[in-house]
Formats: sequence, C-alpha cells, structure tokens
Amino acid sequence: MAMTSSPNGARRRRPVLVPVASALAVVGIGVTAAFGGFSEAPEKPPATVSPGDTIDQGQFRTEFIKAIDTTEQGDFGSTKRYLELVLKVTNVGKETASVGIVRRPGDPISPVTGFAGSLLRTQPEMKTEYGPQVSVLSRGIESKQLHPGITTTVVVKYELDPAATAPAQISLDLGSFVYEKIGLRDQTHYWQLVGEWDGDGPFEPEVTSRITLPVRKENGS
Repeated sequence: MAMTSSPNGARRRRPVLVPVASALAVVGIGVTAAFGGFSEAPEKPPATVSPGDTIDQGQFRTEFIKAIDTTEQGDFGSTKRYLELVLKVTNVGKETASVGIVRRPGDPISPVTGFAGSLLRTQPEMKTEYGPQVSVLSRGIESKQLHPGITTTVVVKYELDPAATAPAQISLDLGSFVYEKIGLRDQTHYWQLVGEWDGDGPFEPEVTSRITLPVRKENGS
C-alpha cells in the first residue's frame, strides 16, 4: 500500500523575487512595483492517491474502500438514494476524536475540526441542503466517535434525487492534521488542519492529497 506523508506544520506561500536587476540599475528600486515586484511561488500539487492506498492524514490513517450509488428503504415505504463513500479510518492520536461533519460548499471552516472536516471538496460538487450524513460503524452500531488505536468503518452519504444520474466517478480533495498550539497566548496543543490563517481572515485549509473513486451501482437495504 502507498502512504502519503503529512506535512510537519502549516505552510505559507512565499513570495519569489522577479528578476529585474538590469531595470533597477537604470530607474532604481521603484521599478520593483512596476514589474510586479514579487510573485507567489508555484504551489506544489497535492499527492495523488489511489483506492486502497493508506493515506497519512496526521491524526488519522485513512483508506477509501469504495463509492457506490445505492438506495435505502425509508419510513412509510419511501425510498432514498445516496452516493455513499465507505472508508476505513484509524485514529492514531491519544484521545477519542469526533467523526465531525463535512463542510458544505461556501461555508467557513475551522482549523480545529473532526475527521470529516478534512474532506475539503468533491468534484463534481455534491450539493445537499444540510450536508452529507457521516457516521462511524462498529459491530453494527452507529456512532460519532473515533477511538484511539482502533480502525473503524466511516460512511459518508450524499442524498441524491431518485431520478438523477450519478457521476461515473468522484474526486475528493483531502486535508491533513498537525498537532500544534493554536496561538501565542493559548499554549494548549490541538490537532488542527494544515492551512493558512493570519488570525483575521478566513482559514484556508491546504489540499495535501487527492483521490478519485469510480462510482458503481449497488443494491441497498
């Protein structure tokens, strides 16, 4: 199995000086601004992983098992249809962690989040009014907790319109967690998403890996 490496901490984009030495000799340092001065270094693309690979997300070791188009019997004879992601997740931290929720597109995200907060976005975008359902399955019992040192099944369910055509595949951008203190005043350490945050604007999580899963039809319960 392949394993991607989690970063050692939040990485910030660094400006790179545009070569303007000859111009500076003629008109002075003011041309730096005229030429654009500094430009961002190109971002390193996230690691691409395959179904069945074990992904190192810092706090978790994650394996994506499958993505399925399935139906379930609801109340009063109704039928509900889902695009369902099935994962194996191991909490390698020392404390029980929440499975968390998946952020809906456009919603802000906190650097301190449960496991599902690391599922940053999908392609195609899966739109649901309240976001997908996320649960931990262990010996037939559903819960919202990931206990340390234990590998459990996590199911993420996006409700689909019964008449909709499911995508042939789904790609996910994933984040990773690092164990750090939140700020200068707060000396307590937390598992938090790797990303950029200046303490003022919105937190921008970093995409550290990307996976694409084929979606297959499967009979539900």
